[in-house]
Amino acid sequence: KNYFLISLFSLTFALIRWSILDKEFPLIGWSNLQKKAMRIKELSKQNIGSSIDLKLMKKIVSDQVFPILDARDIESYNEGSIDNSINFDSELLMDGDEEILSKLDKFVQSLSADRIIVYCWNPDCDRAEILRAFLIDFGILESNISIYENGWDEWSSFSDELLK
Repeated sequence: KNYFLISLFSLTFALIRWSILDKEFPLIGWSNLQKKAMRIKELSKQNIGSSIDLKLMKKIVSDQVFPILDARDIESYNEGSIDNSINFDSELLMDGDEEILSKLDKFVQSLSADRIIVYCWNPDCDRAEILRAFLIDFGILESNISIYENGWDEWSSFSDELLK
């Protein structure tokens, strides 16, 4: 009888404590944080290099585990961009625009991911490389920056195919 009371008492307090905690700790199943951590671990096993192909980019975008930076101008970004990407116009960075430099600094300071994906128009566009250089200047390790070289041109044609 004592064991039953102790078990019931423990279970009651455990449920009360769980209801007070952040809901990121579900009683059954995985939390969103745990799922994201598993996706990051899975992608890390793929040994992401300095350049990314379309197949891997699709996975990165769908899993939303790494920040994606668009190095194109703001007008092009507003016309279309990869889902959840953040725009840092590399031309403005080169011109020393204080607002964009401050935005990049805040981004780097708040960064929690160990990998950053950068893209531009296509392999002929050097804006992604420029943004990569600024990220390195702001303290990001070069090995933690990957470039989606085929960029927006490939991604937009892929997106157009999905809409057909």
